[in-house]
Formats: sequence, C-alpha cells, structure tokens
Amino acid sequence: MKALVHAELLKLRSTRTTTGLLLATLAMVGLTVAFTVSDAGDQNAPLPLDDAGLLAGTVGISFGFPQVLVVLLGCMAFTQEFRYGTITPTFLVEPRRTRVLAAKWLSVGLASVVIAAATLILSVPVGIALIRSRNGDATVAGQFWQMVAAAFVVMVAYGAIGVAVGALVRNQIVAVVGVLIWMLAVEQIVINSFPAVGRWMPIGATFALLQLGPAISLDGKLLSSSIGGLVLLGYTAAAVALALLITPSRDVL
Repeated sequence: MKALVHAELLKLRSTRTTTGLLLATLAMVGLTVAFTVSDAGDQNAPLPLDDAGLLAGTVGISFGFPQVLVVLLGCMAFTQEFRYGTITPTFLVEPRRTRVLAAKWLSVGLASVVIAAATLILSVPVGIALIRSRNGDATVAGQFWQMVAAAFVVMVAYGAIGVAVGALVRNQIVAVVGVLIWMLAVEQIVINSFPAVGRWMPIGATFALLQLGPAISLDGKLLSSSIGGLVLLGYTAAAVALALLITPSRDVL
C-alpha cells in the first residue's frame, strides 16, 4: 500500500496539468478575496466591514475554486489511467482493485490537505490586509477557527468524491465536463433559486458546514453547521461505497 500511495503522489506532483490548475486556482482565490471584501460605506454588502464574521466569511468563500480543483484532481487520478491505457498494468501490479482505489483516495486526500493549507496561506493574509486597509473588523475568533477546521474536512471529502466519480465514470472528458457543469452551474442555480432544495445538495451542505449563510445572503436558509457536515459526509460515504462496489467487478476495457 505504501508503494502504491507513493506512486500516486508521484503522478500528482509530476503532472504539469496539476501545477497549472493549482496556480490558476490560487489566482482565483486571491481574486475571490478581493471581490468579497466590501468597500467602505457599502451598506448593501452581505457582510459589512464592521461584521465580526467578515474574515471567516471571506476566507470561507475563497475555498470555492479549490473545492472544484480537488474534485477534478480526484477524477483525473482515475480517468487518466483509462485515457492513457495505464489501468491494465496498474491492475496487473496490484490485482486487488480496492487497494488501488484506497491508494488514490489517500494520495488525493493528502493533496487536498496541502491545497487547503495553500489556500489559507494566501487568503488569510490577503483578507486581513484588505479588511484593515478599509478600516474593517478582521477578527480572528471562534468562528474563524471553526471555518478553518471545516475547510480541511470539506477539501478531503471533495477529493474522495472526485476519485469515486472518476472510478465510476472512467471517461475523462465526460467526468471533467460533468463536474464543472454540476458544481459551477447546476448547484449554484439551485441553491440560489431554490434554497429549500439546494441546502440538501453537496454545495448547500458545504456552505452550511463553513457557516457561509450570511456571507452569501442565505442566512437562515441553510442547514445547521453540524447537519450540513453530516449531509456532506453522507454524500462522501455513498460515493465511496459505490466506487468500492462497482469498480472490482467491471471490465477494464
């Protein structure tokens, strides 16, 4: 198992696509923080500059693009094997497919933790600097630390879901396009237009766990943080279970 995990980590860090996606994502994190912090005197902002939860909300919102990134990395960790024809030698080296799945989950999970840390390293100081430059309240308190802990949980969960989606779909183009449409369009439309339904979807559960209701103008319309966390873990467990059930019995070609 250790050798399998090392091999998967090598694939992740030696692929130029991964580096490009990470750099693009971090650039979007910086832009997200810049657009989230309101201007002085903006009375219509979801989180005014004097709100004690401004920093937590700003940093929480900045995890939107990193969540998409880890799902894509999870998808590609499996679909690339089929795209480039390496799945056959992979299963010949390790015929127990559940171990291959576990190795991919572990490697993408570790990558998710690193990406979450990189997101925080960028978004927190940029957020504090912007808020203070506009004489706002850059409070680092209980809500902020709860959000930080939840962000790591969210990133690892989304990475696991991504690997499961890749194992189930297998076609890279279909998996990647499907993920982008679902996460960036379908879920966003539903959560904003039909919050009573959207709050039970993965994105709604994520917003609840990160306590982003006030920051996205959905205060009081989301699940509680604890229930949101349970719903997200439920989606993760279901995706993992399906991958473990279906992958060992499918033909490679």
